[in-house]
Amino acid sequence: MYVVRMCIASIGAATALLFKMGKHSFNNISQKHKVFPANVNIYSTKCKSQILEEQENVTLIVNRRNSSRQKQKRWSAFRCRLHKKIVMLIILVCMCILIIFANTDLLFRRKIFSVFLSSRSNDLVDIDDQHAKNSNFEDALEEKNLPALKSSQYLLNYSSTLMDRSLQSKAFSSDYNIFVIYTKENYHLRMKFDLFTHSLLKHTTAQLHLHIITDKSSEQSVLEILQRQIKRFRRSVIYTMYDVKICSKAIQDIAAKLSPYFNSAPNSYYSDSLFFLSLGLHRIADLSLNRVILLDCDIVFRSDVRSLFAEFDHFLPHQLFGLAPELTPVYRHILYRYRVRFPKTSFGNPYYPMQLENKKEHKLAESPKHTHIRHGYPGLNSGVVLLLLNRIRDSKPYNEKLTQSEVQRLVHKYSFKGHLGDQDFFTLLGYEYPNLIYRLDCVWNRQLCTWWKDHGYSDIFDAYFRCEGVIKMYHGNCNTRIPE
Repeated sequence: MYVVRMCIASIGAATALLFKMGKHSFNNISQKHKVFPANVNIYSTKCKSQILEEQENVTLIVNRRNSSRQKQKRWSAFRCRLHKKIVMLIILVCMCILIIFANTDLLFRRKIFSVFLSSRSNDLVDIDDQHAKNSNFEDALEEKNLPALKSSQYLLNYSSTLMDRSLQSKAFSSDYNIFVIYTKENYHLRMKFDLFTHSLLKHTTAQLHLHIITDKSSEQSVLEILQRQIKRFRRSVIYTMYDVKICSKAIQDIAAKLSPYFNSAPNSYYSDSLFFLSLGLHRIADLSLNRVILLDCDIVFRSDVRSLFAEFDHFLPHQLFGLAPELTPVYRHILYRYRVRFPKTSFGNPYYPMQLENKKEHKLAESPKHTHIRHGYPGLNSGVVLLLLNRIRDSKPYNEKLTQSEVQRLVHKYSFKGHLGDQDFFTLLGYEYPNLIYRLDCVWNRQLCTWWKDHGYSDIFDAYFRCEGVIKMYHGNCNTRIPE
């Protein structure tokens, strides 16, 4: 019985313990499911609500961050697509510009750029219309067989305004008168004249007067180049246009006498007479002009042109022209028959004696016993010609040298058959009558042509090509590239 009682007591105790444990777990489950007993205090309720609010805030913050990140991703993707489209558009525009430039000439390209670079487009004057009116008026005079009018002078300044100099005061006059021939326009001629004008304006601040002998088809190109370079250097230039036909008629008699002896193809075209322009320029230029310089289009300046005009001050009383020596053996070649008959002549020899290339002989030449050096006479180059027009107009000896009989006498005396126009006549004139020619230093006409070096004269070419001193003007004859 005792054992039975003990078992019943232990079973009751175990049952009570299980009941307590079940009640505790039931309370926890009800708390987890938000079933709170009635005796919970106010503070525990506030804590639970605060936790819930914090959870909601965290959820809202996370959602906002996610939405902002999505917006950023969308914007970055849109921006990337936009950048790609802009880049592609720029590439297409550049390709179109390159295609257009590849199919247009250089003057048209520069004209396009000038539209963007010019800040004074509202002040432009229609130059073409004014010149068209002048040309039409001159044509009307020719039809009526009236004498041609003098070429009008204009002042072109950096703002592209054109003023008729006849309406201006004498303040626009210039002592620096430069003549240049620009006819039969082509790409290479435009490039040469563009570089010529650029270098001329770059190295001087003098008030220049350009006298341009041209034709109607080339006149527009001249004006475009002048406008562009004048704008670039912000300068003002007086210029005068001359009709090539009128100029050729003015010197037709001189060309007729000289072209059979100094022209490779005489009477081939009216402008061939321009090869003798320097010999009759005193007939074309205005009577008020005296000191003028005639230049080829392939001249490039490396110094101020005023220094070249200063050479007039060194002319002797009887000197009419100033020219630099020829720097190739072209006249050694032309005078071959004469040099065979007179082997000791200096005509056709290089200016500097060839034996001076030897250092020992050079020292002997510098010694007191050898102070006099006999220079050769290689001929003259007409790429740069200085002219005193008043002396030429009044010189009877010069006009006598232009007669048919005197030209024939010189040609037969030297067995001369040239092909370089006025340069050939100047060469004969300078050798036969040296008092008429002022020798200009070679630095003022540094010729670059090397054609004769590859055509039979390579052994002596350097003796002719030699030019000592600081170069002041380059002459890119034979279409030679000018050194940088």
